[in-house]
Order: sequence, then C-alpha cells, then structure tokens
Amino acid sequence: MSQQPAEGFEALSYQVVLPLSRSTLRMLAELIGAHRRRLRSRWRKATPAGQALVVLAVLRHDPRLAHLGAGMGVSAATVRRWVLEAIALLAARATHLHRVLRRHARAGGQVVLVDGTLIRTRRRTGTHNRAHYNGKHKHHGLVVLALTDEHGRLLWISPALPGRTADITAARRLRIRERLHVHGLTPAADKGFHGWHKDIRTTRDCRRCGGACEQVVLTPYKAEARRPLTKAQKQANAVFSAMRCAVEGGFAALKHWHILDTLRLHPRHATTLLRALLVLTQHEQHARDTAQPSPA
Repeated sequence: MSQQPAEGFEALSYQVVLPLSRSTLRMLAELIGAHRRRLRSRWRKATPAGQALVVLAVLRHDPRLAHLGAGMGVSAATVRRWVLEAIALLAARATHLHRVLRRHARAGGQVVLVDGTLIRTRRRTGTHNRAHYNGKHKHHGLVVLALTDEHGRLLWISPALPGRTADITAARRLRIRERLHVHGLTPAADKGFHGWHKDIRTTRDCRRCGGACEQVVLTPYKAEARRPLTKAQKQANAVFSAMRCAVEGGFAALKHWHILDTLRLHPRHATTLLRALLVLTQHEQHARDTAQPSPA
C-alpha cells in the first residue's frame, strides 16, 4: 500500500472464492508463461499462475488494486501492469469478425442477434466530456455492440466507441450489415435499429444477390404518429422480443466481469479489455459445456 501502517497495527486478510474454472486459470497462466519466455524474463515477484490468479480476481471482482496488491506484497502499479499485460495477451486470441461469421454460417446459422450496451465510466474532463456522455442513459460511458447467436452465446464484440454514439450509427460505422450479408446472415435488432433496412435501398449492384440487394433486416414494428400498432403487430413484436431476449443473456455473461460495472481504466484500454473478456467468457462457456454430461 502507498502508506505504511501505524506501529503495532496489523492489517487483516480474508479469503474470497473466485467463481471460475481451473482450466481458465491454466489457460491464462500458460499465456503469461509463454510471454515471459519470449521476453526472457529472469525473475518476477509472482509465478505465471500467481499473476493469472491476481488478474482474474481483478477482472471478476474489481477490487481496489492497492488492497489486492498488499496481499501479494506488491504495489498497485505492479498489479495494474500485470492486468494490462494479461489482457493484451488474451485480446490477441480474439477471433476476427470475418472468421466468426464464416464459422457461424457453416454451422447452419441464419440469424445473428445485434444489440448495443453502455459500459459506464467516470466523468471525463476537457473536450472528452460531451463525447462520452450518453443522453439515453444519462451517464458517461462507452458504447459497445455485440453479436450473438440465437442461444445468446457471444460471437463478437465491437471496439469501444464514445458514449454519445447511437447504436445504429455504430452499426453503420462498423459496416456490420454488409459483413453479415457477405456470409448470407440476417441481422435481428431492436427498435433502436429501426431504419437500418433503408440502407439496403442505396445498394444497387450486389454481387451476392446478382442485382438489386435482397438482404432483410429484422426489426420490430414501431408505432408512428396517428398510426398505433394493431393487435397483430403487437403480437408479432412480442414474439420477436422473445427471440431477441437471448442477446441480453450474452451481455449478462459479459457483465459478470465486474470490472465493467464502472470502468476505471483509461478508455484507450477499453477495446483490449473487452476482447480479453470475450475470450475468457467463451472459454468459460466451453469449459462448462465440456463438463456437462452428454444426454443418453
């Protein structure tokens, strides 16, 4: 810790359970160990497994770095360096969007669920203040888009964008619809993406369609002025929402990493952190599926 305790004062310690599989710890420890061998690092305060345990504790529970470092006998700056080193190694293992969509299409997928969320951050100062303020949530943060399958499993996470960016604007800027269309996949989104289908009208010559673009964007019906929804449209929206609720499960699995409750890292590390958490989430899901016995 930064301040030395008073004479005769001994800090208390306690044990905390980390709800993660041991295979995740081994995977991260192997990455750190291989990285140290590449750097020819001769000595560290902690072993690769010890550093991996500290990093996972920070990502999962988001404790104060000074408190966690005091238990390891290191400073908060050392813990921060360990975390930044580990998330960079994990983010390098994230699969590219083109490969993810190609794999999903080959597995027989037809629809990809698209949604956005806000990762809350502390208030910024200077010119970055307004750019990171989200008027919908009335809070500063970063906008992130996610793609999931129909079961809610995370397929891909977008780079972190300023909080004032609307979901549909982020999707257009990242050209998600065009990338889905290359692999014959249909996007399904909520009312925040209403009007996304109008972009197709500007696409005249489509190589995949052999002429006018015939891609469909699935969005719920939206009431207009003096034109309320009919009972059939309301029922269709209810069915559509029941299908799309799976994407909320994908975000819930991501936000189980409590470091995203209020991001205290600098926003320049946000994209690397999100990709690292995506790799860890997918590894945990795979380990859980492998541990479950197959039905007879």
